Amino acid sequence: MKTGKITAALAAGFVALCVILCSCSSGKTENADSAPVVMGSIVSVDVYGSDKRETAKLRDNAVEEVKRVDLVISKNNEQSELYKINQNSGKENKISGELLDYILETSEIYSLSNGRLSATSGALTEIWGIDTEQFRLPEKDEIKTAASLCDDSEITVTEEDMSSTVFVPEGQLFNLGSVGKGIACDRAAQVISQSESCEGAVISVGGSVAVFGKHDGNSVWKVGIRDPYGKSNEIFASLSVENSFISTSGNYEKKFEIDGKTYHHILDLSTGYPVENGLCAVTVIAKSGFESDALSTMCYVLGEKESAKILKMYDAQAVFIYSDKKVSVTDALKGKIEISNPDYTLK
Repeated sequence: MKTGKITAALAAGFVALCVILCSCSSGKTENADSAPVVMGSIVSVDVYGSDKRETAKLRDNAVEEVKRVDLVISKNNEQSELYKINQNSGKENKISGELLDYILETSEIYSLSNGRLSATSGALTEIWGIDTEQFRLPEKDEIKTAASLCDDSEITVTEEDMSSTVFVPEGQLFNLGSVGKGIACDRAAQVISQSESCEGAVISVGGSVAVFGKHDGNSVWKVGIRDPYGKSNEIFASLSVENSFISTSGNYEKKFEIDGKTYHHILDLSTGYPVENGLCAVTVIAKSGFESDALSTMCYVLGEKESAKILKMYDAQAVFIYSDKKVSVTDALKGKIEISNPDYTLK
């Protein structure tokens, strides 16, 4: 095993997507925003409406909901439900309906990856230090053993009356990190959209964003995509969207270097190593935060060709960004993407 130097800013300072408000139109609205750090990432909530006091309340409620979700699904927070279940790996554990749903939904969508992603990826991500940001290069035998534990077919659920239990063999660990920020966007959006005071909102949790409704009468939102080779606040392109959930997965989010070789955090369970397929990032637009987050990871792991049929299944769209700065988009995004950095070109 070797440890290495972290060569990129980590999640708390990381911005994969940003929303660029178009100047427009009809009627001034008040907005309230906030940017605490939750789930190891910056959480930004911007709510638009005619009553500033109400928009501030909605903003605060949305942030509290993100914090609550973290206490359900965090792998590292000792107070979270998932953490406690992982601590009892190999034993039967009572589980809330909410967490069980998240696990089963994650397992279901990742079943399309042919064993390259799973809800039980925790044993592998842990030995690489990805969960703790204490990165290391494991030995080959370690990787082989950990990868063998990343098998969702071993999950056993028992439901009786109003309670449920979950069991996985000893050593198996749940990890919902690849869908967690999308889930947080979903739940925060539910909190905000239930209020008639909300005209529109932007919710950003790390690399996942939700935009819905209107800002100053305009229903079109421009979402900027970070330049994988630039600073965290530099974008290379923007997408024009309405009522969408957008997530980006990129090899620049968390990485480290050992003996001149760079390793990143997106692992292929079939090899146990970081994915190397010519991509540096994938952005996905979907109907929910959970789907956009899960699909952006899966599209990165599978690559553009293998991802096509899965994107169609979920009626989702994607932007594939390659290490040679070529960009490919699914058909529905043609005409909706604007590349602002001349170093990048559409395929």
